Amino acid sequence: MAGPTTRTTRSRYGTGGDDSLAVYTVAERCRKCYSCVRTCPTKAIRVHGGQADIIASECISCGYCVPTCSQAAKRIRSALAGVVSLLDSGQPCCTMVAPSFPAAFPGLEPQSLVGALASCGFDHVYEVAFGADLVSCEYSRRYRSMEANGGGFLISSPCPVVVSYVEKICPELASHLAGVVSPMEAMAKVIRERLTAPNAPQPGIVFIGPCVAKKDEARRLGIVDEVLTYDEVHELFEARGVDPAVAPAREFDPPRANLGRVYPLAGGLLRAADVDTDLLESPVSIEEGSVRVTDLLLELASDVRHGRPVPTKFFDLLFCEGCVGGPAVSNDLTFYERKRNVVSFIKRRGVVHDQERWVEQHAQYLNLDLTRTFTPAERSEHPVAEHEIQAILARTGKHDPEDELNCRACGYDSCREKAIAVSRGIAEVDMCLPYLISRLEQAIDELKESQSRLVQTEKLASMGQMAAGIAHELNNPLGIVLMYSHLLKTQITDGHDGHSGEDVERIVREAERARTIVQGILNFARENRLELRATDVNALVREAARGVASLDPANRAGVEVHLDERLEEQRVDASQLRQVLDNLLKNAVEAMPDGGTIAVETSLGDGAYEIRVTDTGPGIPEKMLPHLFTPFHTTKGVGKGTGLGLAVCYGIVKMHGGSIRATNRPTGGACFEITLPETGSSAGESFV
Repeated sequence: MAGPTTRTTRSRYGTGGDDSLAVYTVAERCRKCYSCVRTCPTKAIRVHGGQADIIASECISCGYCVPTCSQAAKRIRSALAGVVSLLDSGQPCCTMVAPSFPAAFPGLEPQSLVGALASCGFDHVYEVAFGADLVSCEYSRRYRSMEANGGGFLISSPCPVVVSYVEKICPELASHLAGVVSPMEAMAKVIRERLTAPNAPQPGIVFIGPCVAKKDEARRLGIVDEVLTYDEVHELFEARGVDPAVAPAREFDPPRANLGRVYPLAGGLLRAADVDTDLLESPVSIEEGSVRVTDLLLELASDVRHGRPVPTKFFDLLFCEGCVGGPAVSNDLTFYERKRNVVSFIKRRGVVHDQERWVEQHAQYLNLDLTRTFTPAERSEHPVAEHEIQAILARTGKHDPEDELNCRACGYDSCREKAIAVSRGIAEVDMCLPYLISRLEQAIDELKESQSRLVQTEKLASMGQMAAGIAHELNNPLGIVLMYSHLLKTQITDGHDGHSGEDVERIVREAERARTIVQGILNFARENRLELRATDVNALVREAARGVASLDPANRAGVEVHLDERLEEQRVDASQLRQVLDNLLKNAVEAMPDGGTIAVETSLGDGAYEIRVTDTGPGIPEKMLPHLFTPFHTTKGVGKGTGLGLAVCYGIVKMHGGSIRATNRPTGGACFEITLPETGSSAGESFV
């Protein structure tokens, strides 16, 4: 035996969950990682509301989801309380240990393990390997009979996960399962029918092994009372205060096992049954591991459905990589070390290679009924329509085959397989990681844009308050200047003083301009109120475009209007939206003193519509673009603009819940895009 190693301990056992399953989910610990979906060979996981629950009709109790769940959300139903109750009941109680135990208790001599179990209160400790010997004899007999009669093929049935997979996933193969009990059931029959006196009370029987599925098998068959995994045995030792290292050593109770001890290893059944496994000569196949076994079973099921011949006559299958590599064997040994420990134990105990002599020695056990039947499930899964698959794929942005990344982050092998699962109600659209990342990136972009808008709004608000104060203070003295300058202009005109009249005219003109600036400041600072009414936006755009003629008396700017006729009436403040359009068109005309073309367009998008105003002028200086909607920033010359028009436009659009942005066209000229939410034409409302 190898020296002591550290046993990996995890919170993998509990008493909650569905008693009909060996594995259950602790919902509050599930963290949407989908590792259980990735690991499950039958995809027996239903994700609902982000929680991954087990589908009982699909679960084969392989237990692979348990060690792969880092949050201990998947747990094995513990039998510890039931075993302790059985031991304390006063009823005779025995245990039988699976032949893989040397891989689970490294550094512990078999006699010490047996002694520790006896110290826990078990009256007898047996080897399940003896049941495996009986099963091997039955397989040997059936294989010889099949060879003699020819036709058909058989699948071994000692592994309960293989049996469950066939019954639930490939029911057409159920008739090809060898109708032989498992070594656990065979040994339980030996205990109940041969080792217990006819009038004596039936003992409680506890199976100890590496297999999670044995818990389900024991419950279905009813011949074994409880099943402990090797990890639960360590917990039993702690609960009973037993230290295996110092427990009195003792041997397993008879009958003694023989080649049945090789069952945990690949091909062990055939070796014990003395079946030739030569790769070139023998029509048998040995497979282990979930991927290889499931691939094989699915292929065999397809062959049976389509009537194709199967040249192999016997399939010896273990769902795990040998029983020494199951998910409930948790220690730090490598697979090779576990296998070596089992082989070392077999060699030290000795083997009777003369099968006839062994049969003669154990004749009293060979007349036990070791046959069993299987119950294939009825599968009525209907194919999902292609248009439904495509619709689900489109919901995560997968419109073309190249969009299907097949990254497996959701737990499914392909985007298409996941879409089928969504259609069947066992998966959710939001399980797609690339889709969630794209949504997150979009949300971050929107957040940045909202933050930018908020900064702009706060800036405008503070500037508006300051501007309002200044405007109010300037308004009164400016009104007096205007009034007296007009009076002075009248007096000078009456006196026919031409030179003085020009000076007064300049005063009046600049005072009027100052009043216009002050009025613009007040308009910018004033808290406007939206009067939302059903409005034909296209008609509003046409009217604004016709107004360009008054802005361009020389008729140097041509206007093109392109309207999306799908755009229905929208609830907007028509006068204020018209003010925005007039301002943009006026800027476009002024940007093209030598003439050009102005284009006004509307277009309908997904839940929003756009109004675009473009020109063929010189465009906007790049350094001005970030500040274009900030008050008092203007691209016009000194004395030709207040720098408030676009700031007012920005405020009006924002009050409508939309956005406005300015860019330079690649072909030259400026482009202003207004995006507004589609609001329909319901009754009017007022908003501040």
